[in-house]
Amino acid sequence: MSQKPERLQQVYKQNSHFKWLAARARQLDKLNIILQKSLPLQFVNHCRLANISADRVIVHTDKAAFASLLRFQAPQVCKALSAHLPEPVSRLEVKVRPLTNISRPDSENNIHLSTKTAALIESTAADIEDGPLKTALSKLAKRQSD
Repeated sequence: MSQKPERLQQVYKQNSHFKWLAARARQLDKLNIILQKSLPLQFVNHCRLANISADRVIVHTDKAAFASLLRFQAPQVCKALSAHLPEPVSRLEVKVRPLTNISRPDSENNIHLSTKTAALIESTAADIEDGPLKTALSKLAKRQSD
């Protein structure tokens, strides 16, 4: 007989590495909020805290132009984050990580109708007065599967 899966909370309580990872993620999230508040508004949607280690802060940005401008903000960023860390940070490392758009295949966006459904939609379009709805229904009816 197969064993029942353990509850995630139980696994989390038993594994110290999971606890450490969760605490680290919470810490980085809080520090990212502090980073966002310390940056000029033009950077807010383009920069995020990636990591903090020893005396170094690593920030990811989505464009090289923001990376260049952000390097000029290094003293302010280090000072703002150091106030919330046990050891001060003195170096800012900026890495460009472009946002990746997840695109769907075109076939998912196309609607294919059966011949019977297309005929029903076309007859509905024929029975209503001219206007945007009639035009839209006629276009939809033309998408029938071959």
